[in-house]
Amino acid sequence: MEIRDLQYFCLTAELEHVTKAADKLGVAQPFLTKIIRQIEKEIGVPLFDNIGRKIKLNEYGEVFYSHAKKILTQLDNLRNDMDELIERHARTIKIMTNTESHYPEIVMAYQKFNPNYRLAISDASRDDILEALKTGEADFGLCSPPLIDDPSKGIRTEIVFCEQSCVMLPPGHPMLGKKALRFDDMVGEALVTTSKESALRINLDHLMEKYDYHPQIVCESNDINLIIRAVKSGLGFAILPRSIVFSNPSIIKYCVESSLPDTFGDIGLSYSTSEDDARDASQFISFVKNFTEKYKEEYYSKNIWELHPDNEK
Repeated sequence: MEIRDLQYFCLTAELEHVTKAADKLGVAQPFLTKIIRQIEKEIGVPLFDNIGRKIKLNEYGEVFYSHAKKILTQLDNLRNDMDELIERHARTIKIMTNTESHYPEIVMAYQKFNPNYRLAISDASRDDILEALKTGEADFGLCSPPLIDDPSKGIRTEIVFCEQSCVMLPPGHPMLGKKALRFDDMVGEALVTTSKESALRINLDHLMEKYDYHPQIVCESNDINLIIRAVKSGLGFAILPRSIVFSNPSIIKYCVESSLPDTFGDIGLSYSTSEDDARDASQFISFVKNFTEKYKEEYYSKNIWELHPDNEK
């Protein structure tokens, strides 16, 4: 017995006429009669009584009809739930990132910009981000250092931001009065930082290797709040993206500008050009570029202290 058979049976019971039901279903009357006979044979009893030119459910038919309608209703509910789930999935932009900054603000801003979509962001390594873009598991990758364009795999990357850094020092540290710090100023100081697969650490390791700076790392964590607490407790200093500081204004009084001779790290937005996706990559990329440009104008054009001039130095 198939779902189709239940649908045919229920319509016939409701119309109480095989020919009318066959016409509405677009099937031949003998075919519909055969379906009903097969159901009755499988159940073991007749389900209809003949009343003149019409048919009517008997007591067995009434019970069978009641259960058949429940099954068809549940099936409709299942289909509706699946359609809703598929629609929600189609309206979700999946992003993987290895950066520690920006994306909370991007999520909130994009929700206001386009409330019909939501952003689902998860942390991942650069290798995992690249693989997810190739397989379609992710729509975009927000990565630093940026992923390299790979035309053979259909991977395209656009630089959307250049992150800068600052130095967070423990409360009462003698160098809190300085305007800016270099690696030379931090010789002998213990470092609190993120793990090696994170964007911050990848860029930091590159700079430390380039300038032959090898501090003692006393704590590694991708939990930015834990890093902040560790520095506040006096465990060591941290080099943080400026965007982290702007998202946590209470720590500005513990931060000093960095005068590292290199920009800290580019952030790239990567996507697959082979995906035929209705989410429109160009529209989302344009949004992210506009967002980061405004972010840069609002925060990065000023010294940290200019944003909160009442903080104690």
